[in-house]
Amino acid sequence: MATAVIGRILATSLYQAITEQLPLRVEFYESWLSPKGFRARRVYVSGVRAVFSFLRREDAGYDAIVRRAGELAANWLFEDLPPIRRRVMLALPRALRVRAALGLAKSLVKETWGASSVSVRWRREASTLTITGSLFCGVRESAPVALCGFYAAGLEACLRRLNLDAEVRIDACAAQGGDRCRLSVTPVRPPGEAAPAVLLAFLLAGGLAAGAAAQTPAPAMAARVLVMPFDNASKQPRLAWMGEGASILLAGRLEALGVEAMSRDERLRAFERFQVPPLATLSRATVIRLGELVAAADVVVGSVGLDGDALVITARRISLGPGRLTPETSVRGAPGDVEALLAQLAVQLWGDDEAVRQAGRAAAGRAGRTVPMAAFEAYVKGLLAETPEAQVPLFTTAITIKPDYDEARIALAQANSAAANHRGAIEALAPVREASPAWVDAKLVTAVAQMELRDYPAAWQTLTALHARAPSALVLNDMGVVTLRAPAPLPGSGRATWYFSQARMLDPLDADYLFNLGYAYALEGDAPAAGYWLREAVRLSPTDASAHALLAHVLHAGGLATEAARELALAKRLSAAFEGVVLNNAPAAAPKGLERLKEGFEPPRAQRIDAAFEMVGQRQQRELARFYLERGRRLVELENDRDAEPELRRALYLAPYDAEAHLLLGRSYLRSGRLRDAIDEFKVSIWSEDTAAARVALAEAYLDARDSEAAMAEVQRALVLDPGSVEAKKVLNRMRQAHGARL
Repeated sequence: MATAVIGRILATSLYQAITEQLPLRVEFYESWLSPKGFRARRVYVSGVRAVFSFLRREDAGYDAIVRRAGELAANWLFEDLPPIRRRVMLALPRALRVRAALGLAKSLVKETWGASSVSVRWRREASTLTITGSLFCGVRESAPVALCGFYAAGLEACLRRLNLDAEVRIDACAAQGGDRCRLSVTPVRPPGEAAPAVLLAFLLAGGLAAGAAAQTPAPAMAARVLVMPFDNASKQPRLAWMGEGASILLAGRLEALGVEAMSRDERLRAFERFQVPPLATLSRATVIRLGELVAAADVVVGSVGLDGDALVITARRISLGPGRLTPETSVRGAPGDVEALLAQLAVQLWGDDEAVRQAGRAAAGRAGRTVPMAAFEAYVKGLLAETPEAQVPLFTTAITIKPDYDEARIALAQANSAAANHRGAIEALAPVREASPAWVDAKLVTAVAQMELRDYPAAWQTLTALHARAPSALVLNDMGVVTLRAPAPLPGSGRATWYFSQARMLDPLDADYLFNLGYAYALEGDAPAAGYWLREAVRLSPTDASAHALLAHVLHAGGLATEAARELALAKRLSAAFEGVVLNNAPAAAPKGLERLKEGFEPPRAQRIDAAFEMVGQRQQRELARFYLERGRRLVELENDRDAEPELRRALYLAPYDAEAHLLLGRSYLRSGRLRDAIDEFKVSIWSEDTAAARVALAEAYLDARDSEAAMAEVQRALVLDPGSVEAKKVLNRMRQAHGARL
């Protein structure tokens, strides 16, 4: 018995659960659970029993770990089933799905440890799963609690995957006396007619945090302010930099007054997301639309100009909630007093807030910005320069005037990196002190530059120091990337999967961390784990072509040719980069160099899926998806895209390939001018279900993108699907009017 080999599914799921629940103890348990053993299929029962023994001594560690392992193992087992079998099982009546779930749980027991025997007794009201020879429960002394949580959690996961709501209990455990373990399953039967009412009551009662939050439109953040670049009203060339500079300074003054203002990086990311040129002059309607889309409560617009020798700065505050535009506020003074003028302007704009007035009085006696205006001017001009070659001398001028101007040093390093001068980037950041607020950003940029130079030991040392000072998902992700890229193991490093897993736990809604975790497992040759995490990645980001392509590769290597072909077809539809990929000719090993590196700390995402959805799937998944889809549909019809998009993303989290949800989300993106995002959503909708409506929507997006040839192809396909489509004919007439008789 001591030399018997356990099932690989138990070894891998147990190892993954330990990395998630006891990350600091992974190295200890690797003495028995070795990745080399997983690949060689030589993980012995004696070692696993030793792991169980030590886990039972951990503080509240055993049950959480074995239950998580059972959940993972059951999910992997279900994902490995042929797609046609999964679809047939999901289409069964409820009673037969319960029997199918018990059958899956029986297979899980046999996959875990071949020496166990299992019997199933199925009843409509209460079914049982009886296990003899449980690997978990063979202890010398009677245990105070049941030890077979692995099987209970696995059975619960099997029920969830078949969209069943049932209660699983451990009625008997061999570890507590007796010769077998017995689990009972009691289905929860919702009233058929009253299902929508039950669902609504469940949501209103707070059964799911995200569901309850979605019952009412999410309010705008109370003090979230978007400060737009100011216009150069007098068209004076010497004030060209002042519009951006005034926005940066005013946002800083608002922060000092306790008003949460978006940083310049957040604003630029929003501009990029909505395909708005960063230096364009925008209409007031566009500005208001941008503010709504980034969930701002207020938007500030203004202008700078000269009246003789006096600098005049005017601004208006637009309160998006009540739709109120405040009267224009103006300050004037000497051009050298721009910082003091903007401080006055900030207090005047928020003068109706008593807390702001008090903060303004308290700040009045404090020293202002310590950066000389000449250095700040050079810094802003560098930010506005269009090429790294133009930026570098301007940032250099700024730090020459003020050597401890750390924001300019980081900008200089980034410009050097963009120009492939990575050593220059490292040298620019070397003087940044640990006491500086910019030290964390400086260290991250340094580590990225060191990786570009392939100095992996130095990058590892930098990231290790950064993690000790400011642990975050982003730093853990980059530590995992270093371990993948380094040609030899680095001192003190572990497996890349551990770092990506920890990053995922800290930020479960960033698809890049899930992609990296799946990719790292693929490189280790663990296809079930790789497939599981890559499926999670495409669930969070259905339009990620690279993730679909890698998932196709992993599925094909695992023998799931049909499902792999579907994923590759979607990848090709989303990106022309995969047009020539043929799975039959692909090597079994995953390609190198696909890991995703984070090169800078990202501002908070404005509209993320609620974190409560990380655990969705336990009950009423289909009903919840329909509930959010219906809310999103109504909001799209009302052209309330700001509130519609979170609802549709929640629906897609629950049902990643819902064609209508992708179509509605694409229409919302198209209306807000986000053409690339709209086109991707329409493509996924067509891939999920080819409809004339989706083809027409894609044609309209192509027309807006000035690709009339692609638009014509989509219109023609729409007319094949629905020859009487009025919308397709309208788009065709629009094209003929625009291009004449050629069409």
